[in-house]
Amino acid sequence: MTRDLLTGSALAVAGIVMISVAVTFPSIPVMAYGPGLFPKIVAGGLILSGIGIVAEAWTGRAGAGDAAPMRPLPVLALAAIIAGFALAMDPLGFHIAAILALIATVRLFGGGWITALVFAPVATALLHLVFYNVLRVPLPWGLLLPVAW
Repeated sequence: MTRDLLTGSALAVAGIVMISVAVTFPSIPVMAYGPGLFPKIVAGGLILSGIGIVAEAWTGRAGAGDAAPMRPLPVLALAAIIAGFALAMDPLGFHIAAILALIATVRLFGGGWITALVFAPVATALLHLVFYNVLRVPLPWGLLLPVAW
């Protein structure tokens, strides 16, 4: 219970700090939203998650046997996937790097090959749509530069 109280409180505080920093980001005159929008959304999720964890711990709904011990190997593997994605994005491009990272992540968390091979390109296409087309965030094309649209 104490660990959940600390974790939930830390998440909520991190969210509050993120919002306080995101508020200082400059606005873009021609856009209805600015660079602080997504940090605020993520921060809101952190705050709500933190409050939920604290409330669950406070009411005693989380039993002692519910929490699995943290295994370092998956945590390190996920950190390696994120680092690999960041390093591969420029030479390979966002699309290839994202597909590879998502396949690895789905497999890491126990998903099957079919799920990984279907989910990764669909999620990458949705991310491309949101960031490249809607938000106008330039994404590196890497190897796919000859077919960039």
